[in-house]
Amino acid sequence: MLLILCGCSASHHYNKAIKKGLKLEPTNKIITVTDTLTINGKDSIIERLITIECPEPIIQTKWKIRFDNKRFKDSLKVFRRMYSDSLRYALKTSKTKQKENKANNKTKRTQLRQENKRSLWWLWLIIGFVLSFVTKIFLKNLTIF
Repeated sequence: MLLILCGCSASHHYNKAIKKGLKLEPTNKIITVTDTLTINGKDSIIERLITIECPEPIIQTKWKIRFDNKRFKDSLKVFRRMYSDSLRYALKTSKTKQKENKANNKTKRTQLRQENKRSLWWLWLIIGFVLSFVTKIFLKNLTIF
């Protein structure tokens, strides 16, 4: 009973197999369904043909999968060697563009900060006057024994 409660579900194993590269091939299967009907004491048999799509896995051996993976990695190495110069140039140009964009964004941010600082000076002035007025009233009403 404990094994049933702690065990993995079938969907977990199915999702894990798909992540590892499971390929399903759709196939159609024809099934005959027989029904019996009773009408006025007479039995009649009805047969129907139904086509059902059943995905079946494409089974590959471990060695074939390893060979395919190795072939893919080798072809990737070849393309990296062929286009290494153009890749380096593309990386360099993208890095310089990113630096320029950061610099432009930085100047925009500093301008916004400066505008915000300039517009709030009067608020601080009002807060200062109110606080000084409140402290004067508080000190007048304070009685010392």
